[in-house]
Amino acid sequence: MTSSKNRSQQYWERVEPFILQDWSDRGLEQWQQFRNWATQQILSEYGPSIPDIEDATEIDGAHDQGIDAWYYDDSDTPPKLILVQSKHTRPRREDLSKIRDGFLDIMLPDRPGTPNAALREKAAILRGNMPERLKMDIYLATSEIAPQNLTPKVEGDPLYPEQLQIGNTLVEAEYYVRDIRYLSDNISLSNTEPIDCSFPLEGGAAFEFTAGGHTKTICAALDANTLANLYQVNKENLFRKNPRFYMPGTKWNKDIKSALAENQNEDFFIYNNGLTCVAQAVRITGSNEIEIRDFQIVNGCQTVASIWAARRDGADVSKVRVLAKIVENSRAGAENDRVSSLIAERSNRQNVIKAQDWKANDRRQEVWQDGLRRLPEPWFYEIKRGLWANADTNVKAVFRVEGTRQFRKMTLMDLGQACQAFLGDPAAAQDRPRYIFEREETYDQVFEEGLAPYQILLPHLIFLGADRKTREQREFELDEEFSIQTSHARFTVVATVGRMLRDLAGTAQGYLDTSLAESLAKSQDSWLPTFVDLAFDEVAYALAQRAKETGVGPRSIIRRNDWWSHAADNATRMIRQQIAMEKRLGLPEGSVAAALPFDID
Repeated sequence: MTSSKNRSQQYWERVEPFILQDWSDRGLEQWQQFRNWATQQILSEYGPSIPDIEDATEIDGAHDQGIDAWYYDDSDTPPKLILVQSKHTRPRREDLSKIRDGFLDIMLPDRPGTPNAALREKAAILRGNMPERLKMDIYLATSEIAPQNLTPKVEGDPLYPEQLQIGNTLVEAEYYVRDIRYLSDNISLSNTEPIDCSFPLEGGAAFEFTAGGHTKTICAALDANTLANLYQVNKENLFRKNPRFYMPGTKWNKDIKSALAENQNEDFFIYNNGLTCVAQAVRITGSNEIEIRDFQIVNGCQTVASIWAARRDGADVSKVRVLAKIVENSRAGAENDRVSSLIAERSNRQNVIKAQDWKANDRRQEVWQDGLRRLPEPWFYEIKRGLWANADTNVKAVFRVEGTRQFRKMTLMDLGQACQAFLGDPAAAQDRPRYIFEREETYDQVFEEGLAPYQILLPHLIFLGADRKTREQREFELDEEFSIQTSHARFTVVATVGRMLRDLAGTAQGYLDTSLAESLAKSQDSWLPTFVDLAFDEVAYALAQRAKETGVGPRSIIRRNDWWSHAADNATRMIRQQIAMEKRLGLPEGSVAAALPFDID
């Protein structure tokens, strides 16, 4: 008989490659790597970046009140707070109560909590803007299989709900467990082959219509079993043009599964919104079947995946039919298939989708994705959430940094934040990144039309340098009595380096031109560490000084842009002094001045 510990190890071996992809090179212990990866999984529908996860988990440590990660999302009403405790040991039911009590200890004035500085600051920000209602999801993540009284429900439902009162705020709490088995079972595999299929029809179950006299569409009642079979074989490949993939824990998917589990589930047809699909070709045959070439579901991913999950859990879906609109588009699947992208965008407006998801099929993002992949040192640009996690191992190998376990990869959010900071708005990049995708003016500024791959890659390379620096020097000491954590300074360092480069190159605010950006990206090892070191020292000093003068924590200070301009001026002056000294010494090999692709007076 296999022990629980051995089964936990089997699941661990399955998820470990996914953990290592993002966290093996960040100087973390194994339990910290699991903590960050589990938090990524829990927050997956929010599309968090690596910095987002590190910001959420910075509270973990002494006096963390049993809370290892804190993530606040105010994009919906009511806003939601997600708290996570991660265990590298067998969990207990009282662990959930410990998280709740720790939260109350820091939120209620009469409680005896003594949180650490990072947690105290996050709580202060929340207390300063408490809504009338607050949703709170409390998660217990564990790298072992949970005991029976903590077994996660397959559909992701909470173990139990609870209501709490904090002042005038009603907190609606729900408690979840995510053990290693649950986390493992929710990792999908990928393939990218065109999907050719057919659906049997019952009499009168389909009709053909030509929209505008030019686009053939077939509307039909498709049987749920065939849809579930297609999902089981193809997973996310069935939704290549869909803005997102399956999210099993959402309320809508739970409702779908509940409806499919009912005895009268054939009524599902009249309650469900149905599917919108595209195909290179579709026809109704004489044998009463629909034949489809390169079938793609652009709206309905959650419905189809939930049907598969309900059938997996024992529901009989043999009588279930799903309304589908299948649009014939000969260019479906092609690189410049604008029609399918428009269908996906407009038909998905009824669903709750994160702002960045709407840009997944933007033509300029697709161009950059292709351009970055074609560089001499190729980059994987994940413009659609879930693509990297589901990519084939052979595909990922192309982007591995030689001799390491690291990969050259970034997400749409990663790049957006780095570019916004580079352009001079680090506060928004750090604190309001969703605005990049929600506000068209901001999106067009950050993702300027016509940029070359190296122009947008350069800000990300600078961010990586700033990120490494802040991890190496997590604390900055202003004097013997005062020090601060520097993790929040990353985007301000990016902004400072951006200003330094533009000043030296004599260019206006904005991106550097293509040739300069390419030269700087290729020679980054020769100049970037020096620039980042100077920028970090000046930014950290200014941040610590402002924190000491005002008594406000660094997380609050970086939410504004009115404090770092002097630091950037100092860093620019210092790099000019260093370059002048190098020139007096005759531009020795390996100098910063020799590495820069422009003349400096």
